[in-house]
Amino acid sequence: MASTSGFTVTSWNLLHGMAIPPQSSITLPEALVKLHDDSNTDVIALQEVDVQQKRSGHGNQVAEIAEIMGAKHWAFAPSMFGTPGEKWHGVKDAMVFDQDSTLPNDAMYGIGIVSKVPVKRWHRINVGKAPLGMPLLVAGDKRPRLIYVSDEPRSALVAELENGISVTTTHLSFVPIKNAQQLRKVAKWVEQLPGIHIMTGDFNLPWGLGPKIAGWKDLAEGPTYPSWKPSIEFDYIMSKELSPKDVTSTIHEHYGISDHRAITVTIN
Repeated sequence: MASTSGFTVTSWNLLHGMAIPPQSSITLPEALVKLHDDSNTDVIALQEVDVQQKRSGHGNQVAEIAEIMGAKHWAFAPSMFGTPGEKWHGVKDAMVFDQDSTLPNDAMYGIGIVSKVPVKRWHRINVGKAPLGMPLLVAGDKRPRLIYVSDEPRSALVAELENGISVTTTHLSFVPIKNAQQLRKVAKWVEQLPGIHIMTGDFNLPWGLGPKIAGWKDLAEGPTYPSWKPSIEFDYIMSKELSPKDVTSTIHEHYGISDHRAITVTIN
């Protein structure tokens, strides 16, 4: 196993790069440059990312972030074809696109990982969705608004890295109990891989429940949501083997996009 000292991983729910507040002129590339200047991360795990969506300029946000970071390796696992809140259909198979793939000419939305460290292989774990949705407070043009939201198919994306670390990212259901079931399934699957295990993402589980449910250790404790005045810990970086004393953690400032803050850990 290669040395893991100084290895840095970041997790961020991008909200497809939406400016917060919406009238702000900040862009996703500008925010990512600030984040990378602050963290110099080796791996960034992403949730709520767009590929070929009209609302985000028809680009591939995962590939664009890889270019900003100077990273050669990336993968995107779509949760759906179409646009959240509009017309869409879910993805149920093991679909993963990486830097060597040809993408279909469709709007997609899901999760992604960008890595400067070579990736041995990618894995996708599908964990289903809740049969019913819930009323949720979502970002609006002027102020947050409460709307009924149907759940979407959920999955986890795993990067097995050549340095002996596996980095997993996931965006779990907002429906209680279902998200806990999904987390246990992902953790059990990932634990079968060799090496050090790090799991990241927006678990939609408050109060530090994510690591407790999985039986892992919380490496970046603290509130991350909402980004402008955090009061809830929804976003996690946790590990099966590492503990908080083994890392230095950062909850980043609000960079002008997303309703979540980015979090970073560096192995000491």
